[in-house]
Amino acid sequence: MKLGLCTIAFQEKPLEEVIDIAADHGFDGIELWGKPPHLPEDYDESYVKNVKDMAHRKGLAISAFGSYVDPLMPLHQKHFEEAFKIAHELGTDLVRIWSGGGPSKSIAPADKRLIQFRLVSITQWANFRSIRLGLEMHNNQFTDSVDTILETIEGVRLPALKTYYQPLARSDADEPHTAAEKLAEHIANVHAQNFDESGKGCAIADGVVDYARIVEILTAAGYDGYLEVEFVHGDNKLEALQRDRDYLASLINATNGDALKDLDMDPV
Repeated sequence: MKLGLCTIAFQEKPLEEVIDIAADHGFDGIELWGKPPHLPEDYDESYVKNVKDMAHRKGLAISAFGSYVDPLMPLHQKHFEEAFKIAHELGTDLVRIWSGGGPSKSIAPADKRLIQFRLVSITQWANFRSIRLGLEMHNNQFTDSVDTILETIEGVRLPALKTYYQPLARSDADEPHTAAEKLAEHIANVHAQNFDESGKGCAIADGVVDYARIVEILTAAGYDGYLEVEFVHGDNKLEALQRDRDYLASLINATNGDALKDLDMDPV
């Protein structure tokens, strides 16, 4: 597993500064936030290529393009095609997408059918271009539960459609560790978030979600993607970021050490 920083964590800063922060704090890659000021409103090929170059000069990969496209938006095909171009120019094969439709418990049946129908076509385009689509697991979206995520993936039945994993803090959300187990084989990326018993966001090491257990679940499923810090909580954001990064790194290192023990090898 690798360590990633979502540039939205520092949405108030210029992208070049966020790239410097990611490199200076020991991350392996960044997920580009798909909104200004980190990405212009209008598609700009030269800007996107420059982002890739800036990241690579700092030794960072682009883990994903964090787009805001969904199958219910007007001119959805145009926006998805543009997202695919951006991902290609960034040098990543993963595009984060949204389902739209509002909460799964109140979605209109016609919207649910349209999401599924359009995702089949969109995923076929992605499959042809060797791009993976990662459904955002998020409140107020159709994909706000394990059941609706699996329903969507199983309805499309194409290998390019995957899901993000992130724990959700609402009172009726899936238990986060069980959710990770049920979704593990379909997870393309992880937004490592945590929260206290009241649902307030907090440091990744301090909340109700046991990330040591999450990493064990992911490892058992063969996941080798990114654990990403998406939001940072604390008065000093840089210090809080370093704590989150170091905590996740310790979990990855512990897992790697266990794997070496199983092979009777010593860590180098």
